[in-house]
Amino acid sequence: MYLGFRNKELVTLEEEFKQVSDKLTITTDDGSYGISGFAINELKKDCEEEVPDKIFACGPLPMLKAVQAYANENKIPCEISLEQKMACGIGVCLGCAVKTAKSPSDEPVYWHVCKAGPVFNADDVEI
Repeated sequence: MYLGFRNKELVTLEEEFKQVSDKLTITTDDGSYGISGFAINELKKDCEEEVPDKIFACGPLPMLKAVQAYANENKIPCEISLEQKMACGIGVCLGCAVKTAKSPSDEPVYWHVCKAGPVFNADDVEI
């Protein structure tokens, strides 16, 4: 399990994650706690030694894009949990629409995160 935070003050639920993980890696952007850098960099290092059966990711969009790209490049199955803004929660307002990855450019297809997700196969959505 890899957890990334901006700094030491934002590290949360460390003990709880230790209880449910065989190996917990914590990173901070500024190096104030754990390993300095981004969590995905530690994932990549570990994957050089042992490729996981599947990657599960949640977090901010830039990080999810990086995980999605890495998983796709290395043919590792991956599921991502999208954090879209949702207004109605039933798919009517279209506020949480996400484009499917295999959409034709002339007629894109969208899924509603509130109804079809929030968890998707990483290669099914364009983020």
